[in-house]
Amino acid sequence: MLDEFRLVQRFRVPFADIDMLHHANNVAYIRWAETVRTDYFADVLGEKVGGERGMILAQMSIAYEKQIAYREYVAVGGRVAKIGGKSFRFLSEVWSTDRDERCATIDCTLVAYDYVTKQTILVPEAWRAKIAAFEGTPVEAAS
Repeated sequence: MLDEFRLVQRFRVPFADIDMLHHANNVAYIRWAETVRTDYFADVLGEKVGGERGMILAQMSIAYEKQIAYREYVAVGGRVAKIGGKSFRFLSEVWSTDRDERCATIDCTLVAYDYVTKQTILVPEAWRAKIAAFEGTPVEAAS
């Protein structure tokens, strides 16, 4: 479970994330993935949310596989899978640790961005080095 992920967050599903169908709402998965993603870039890259440069979400694809219930224990992992010239491919998985089952996969394309000039930027070499050091291996270049 989440062996490919160095950053993993574990928590119990709060009541606020449950919908009228009595399982975690689809938006909760997006919020959980966003939390892992932004923590990854803050912790690994040392970039502040709201700082001069960061990332913007360009695309997101989610495959919901299993329902998650109120108070179930979950783990959400996140990692950079590929780095292109200006973009990242960031993958997340949501697992039920109670059932040891993957419940969702989230695949995001993120674009490096300068918030001062309001333009995309090349992925800084320092970011590439920090990601490779954190992941323990060079990250595959996006084609």
